[in-house]
Amino acid sequence: MTNKYAHKSLNLGDVISAGFRIYRDHFKQYFTMAFFGFLWLIVPIYGWAKFAAISGAIARLAFFEVSERPEPGADAKRYTDKRKWSFLGQSLLLLLIMIGAFIGLAIAVRIAGFLVSILLSPESLVSLLLGFLLGVVAFVMFYIGLMWISARLYICDVILAVENPMTATGAISKSWQITKESAFKIILITIVAGLATFPVSIGGQLIMTISRLVISVILPYDLAALVNFLIILAVLIAMSPLTWPFFQSITAVIYYDIISRNGKQNRVTDRPKKPEI
Repeated sequence: MTNKYAHKSLNLGDVISAGFRIYRDHFKQYFTMAFFGFLWLIVPIYGWAKFAAISGAIARLAFFEVSERPEPGADAKRYTDKRKWSFLGQSLLLLLIMIGAFIGLAIAVRIAGFLVSILLSPESLVSLLLGFLLGVVAFVMFYIGLMWISARLYICDVILAVENPMTATGAISKSWQITKESAFKIILITIVAGLATFPVSIGGQLIMTISRLVISVILPYDLAALVNFLIILAVLIAMSPLTWPFFQSITAVIYYDIISRNGKQNRVTDRPKKPEI
């Protein structure tokens, strides 16, 4: 039987197409899971852990779909829910890593800018123009550096979701290791996927803008601020589940592609067996 989700290489169009087909074929299931996951975000700490576990469950289900070993949703949720604190710890560690990377790159850019300012004469038009161009280059390199680090860590949640035994730090380490040749492709994939979901973001922004204008006219200021906050929260909870499973499906496809190209089988215990025909 031909795998309808698989593809030959980490090709931008193929990965997004495969991720979209998984998302489309399981839209109701993934949307429902994501919707309740985003509701959990309202609850501090424990709710955040539940959200991270549900997000991992969506990635796990998508991974087993692309590898032709479909798993019941209840089993995936039960599997990741037992590891919800690992998922939360991984999320916090990733946040710290990205904050550290941001600070480190910002310091590097500042040092480079200081050295350039010493070398260039502020009274020369050519020096000012060159300084501006170097500033633009530094700005671009700064964000490319952040995106490159993000790409190297992009699949750590699906690794934690499907591999057993696996720890949060082990998943981060493995993601960094196996994406070293695919980082820039992953950046392009996430950019294009973001553009594909842009209409959803525009729709959400339009709803929030119209509601804010209408409510500001018909309600007193204090009450209008509260109602607008509740509407923004409701829109985010309603709209985010439309796009999040799509990105999780793409994450699963990327991971499947990388381990397939490397000729490696993931170490998953309790994984569902391929049904007999």
